[in-house]
Amino acid sequence: MKRKEKMKYTENETISQKQLFSQASVSMLGLSLMAVPEFMRFSLKTMIFGLVLTGLFFWVQSIYFVRICPCYARLCTSFGNWVGKLFGFIYVSYLWFSQVVLLCLIADLANYYFIERIDKSWLILLTGIVCAIGMYQNVEKRGRIGEIILPVILFFILFMLFLAFRDFSFEEIIRESRRKMTLRELAEAFYKIVCLFLPVYFFPFILNQTKRNTSAKKSMNGSICLNLGILLLALFLLLGLLGREGYMHKKYPMIDLMSGVNLSGDFFQRSDLFWSGSLLFCLFYLCGSIFFYQHELLKRCRLERGTGIAYASAVLFSVFAGKLGFSFEIYRTLVRYGYGIVFPVLILAAGIWYKRRKMGRREQIHEENTDK
Repeated sequence: MKRKEKMKYTENETISQKQLFSQASVSMLGLSLMAVPEFMRFSLKTMIFGLVLTGLFFWVQSIYFVRICPCYARLCTSFGNWVGKLFGFIYVSYLWFSQVVLLCLIADLANYYFIERIDKSWLILLTGIVCAIGMYQNVEKRGRIGEIILPVILFFILFMLFLAFRDFSFEEIIRESRRKMTLRELAEAFYKIVCLFLPVYFFPFILNQTKRNTSAKKSMNGSICLNLGILLLALFLLLGLLGREGYMHKKYPMIDLMSGVNLSGDFFQRSDLFWSGSLLFCLFYLCGSIFFYQHELLKRCRLERGTGIAYASAVLFSVFAGKLGFSFEIYRTLVRYGYGIVFPVLILAAGIWYKRRKMGRREQIHEENTDK
């Protein structure tokens, strides 16, 4: 009886490939739409080539992720106790800083567009408490939520993009197409897009909880291409409606753009709430996913007791982030000059390390068999 219950529990700790696609897509949609100001100074031609190169880069990476994902199931077993904990600490530190930025961003958006009279500190605490509720749930529940909500989110986002395209002008697009593209500019745009999608480097952890993980690269690549496509649509829309000078100095250009979009007949004056609400939910879902996978990572490197400390410190630091001098610029610097370089190196090192340990075990087994 106990064995059956254990088998049932382990089966519930996996998600389907469709749920993997939905979970990854919803999590990264908010990042794609909020990161538009990062790419304002690049020409449209540079961004198109940069997005294509990013898609190809992660397609190659996805094949590698599938091959090395077994070593990410138990970090301390695969790499040794101290090296495994070091790996886990680096990944958890990225999640910790991302939590701080997301909590501040969610509070800022909610305070500006929805709830104006509540202090941001209370919004951060409320968001942190709600995200903590789902921190100890299993991965299947998160997969089901993503699977249910993704079609709704996509419908609202694409519907609002369609409404905005009614006043689209190709004059600015033609002008942008004449701008020259340099290799240096292309390399910079490519690296910035890769840094934006750094959560992709957590796929090896998630693949261990995915059914038929050897063929899961289609779900990974599908979610990445979906987000790259929506990011490109957003850039097209901003150029065609506002022009480069019209959105260069805006903090949230897509939200400001959608605030002027209304349904014909004016029977619903605040149709931009569909956009803002969808965007806020994506960021909220991403924040909850970060809390959840931070807990999973700490379990895999045998540091589960630190979950509460990591959670409480992130929420409290978010409340006092402004007073402590932490800003989005500091986070951007950490990602570009730190994690954006470290994560690809870690993935490559993990594959080499895992292969050597695997070969060493094979040789040991072969020697034992020959001795017998």
